[in-house]
Amino acid sequence: MRVIQVATKSWLVIDEIYRPRFLISYGPAVHQRTFETHLLYRIEKWALERQNRVPIAWRDTHVEAVKVCENEIDRPDFHAPLRTDYGSAVPVDLQRARWDQGLDPRTGKPR
Repeated sequence: MRVIQVATKSWLVIDEIYRPRFLISYGPAVHQRTFETHLLYRIEKWALERQNRVPIAWRDTHVEAVKVCENEIDRPDFHAPLRTDYGSAVPVDLQRARWDQGLDPRTGKPR
């Protein structure tokens, strides 16, 4: 994984195949309940058109933002429900939760 500065306050995260994966940008973020403005690092999934970019997280420091990108690159994409050994479906959100806990996403047993 490499991080390349592409503008004054923007960094592009590239994976091992030199494919852009995330965009980290530093700027204002408004808290929805208190309406306070904070300067944070916003991490978005990369897309060429700005309206197609999906924000993933907001972090206080650049180091934390890069670590989030590293974790997201290592995590497999869970798009469809998997089947367990006995045939029932495992929903995508449960697969992600199991992966974050260090368990097998399909069975729930340690990897």
